[in-house]
Amino acid sequence: MIRFGYDNNEAEKLILEFKCKKCMSLTKTESLIVPEMDLDSFSTMIKEYRHECQCGESYSISLFNNIYDGYGEIHGIDGEEIDVYVHEVPNIPYDKETILIDTISSYSRIESIAKEIDSLSNDDKSYVYCLLFSNLITIMDSFIKIYTEPIILENIELIERFSVVFGMSKGDVEEKKRKIEFFYMLRSFQSITNQKKLFKKVFRVDIEIDDRIEYYVAIRDVIVHRNAIDIQGYVHRIKKSHLLKALGVIKDYIRHIFRALNDYETNLIVERVINRE
Repeated sequence: MIRFGYDNNEAEKLILEFKCKKCMSLTKTESLIVPEMDLDSFSTMIKEYRHECQCGESYSISLFNNIYDGYGEIHGIDGEEIDVYVHEVPNIPYDKETILIDTISSYSRIESIAKEIDSLSNDDKSYVYCLLFSNLITIMDSFIKIYTEPIILENIELIERFSVVFGMSKGDVEEKKRKIEFFYMLRSFQSITNQKKLFKKVFRVDIEIDDRIEYYVAIRDVIVHRNAIDIQGYVHRIKKSHLLKALGVIKDYIRHIFRALNDYETNLIVERVINRE
């Protein structure tokens, strides 16, 4: 048996990943609703689930919840808590509806960290600034992906445009949806080329892309793919001033994207209402 803990204040559902004892591959459960906490009797509430791996091996899963803690057990397999990945899904899942707040929070965290590392040596500070700088671009990419994908998948016209622009025009609507989901999972919108295609050709909205964004993406690529060592033989040494300047530029850019797409969605809703009438 593997026993694991979870945050019973945060999580409404759990998704578990662990290695199957039969096929030795990672197996992933569906969303498991955690038991509701009994605040009157203080007793431990229990929910039982069964999970079947793709290979056919079956596991029994028990979830427990009380006012003190939440925990679970996977039966039929031996191991320790470290052997199971526990993904906690909150009452309001992290998705398009929360991504702006999540993005602002992430950038605030970067700014806070940058201000707290002055005690490190210059080399250590430069190393941390590089990590934070690359994360700036990752957060931007995540915002664009998580905010735009559901808008596209809910609109047939956008599905068709996206399919043509990104070269996946064959198949019916459902097949195109699957291709778009696959594209969003594996491809990146760090690419300025992909951003221009998305905003100008798919959404057809006027979003000006600051030239500095492309420069920042290029630096991020050197940091991630060459450990900050430029092909010309020098190391990119990011300073706090560079990081905070880039942070400000990208935050403004994300605000611009959000406003433009929010207006776009509002216009879609208005058009649907008018067409019904």
